[in-house]
Amino acid sequence: MKVKVISRSAEVFTRERSQDLQPVFKNYDPSLRPLEKGVEYVRALNAVKLDKIFARPFIGAMDSHVDAISSMARNPSQLKEIFAGSMDGGYVDFISYPGLFMEIR
Repeated sequence: MKVKVISRSAEVFTRERSQDLQPVFKNYDPSLRPLEKGVEYVRALNAVKLDKIFARPFIGAMDSHVDAISSMARNPSQLKEIFAGSMDGGYVDFISYPGLFMEIR
């Protein structure tokens, strides 16, 4: 029985300085990775999905508050009514429409 041994030179793996990176050898033969096209396709799909998620337009602002909004609640009897409380102690009653927040006085 014949055994083939991999022999490599120590010079290739020896670093000149301690700060140098270790060399990494990769085999890019496509026959060794049969799922490479599928993996790349899934990565591309995920990238497109993330681009679509983060590309959504700005919907609306609750700019009636003087300070930052600290709490939000909705009215259980009216689904479009939203109460928002700010850090300065005030609260504002909003009615939400698609793309618009209207303040109720």
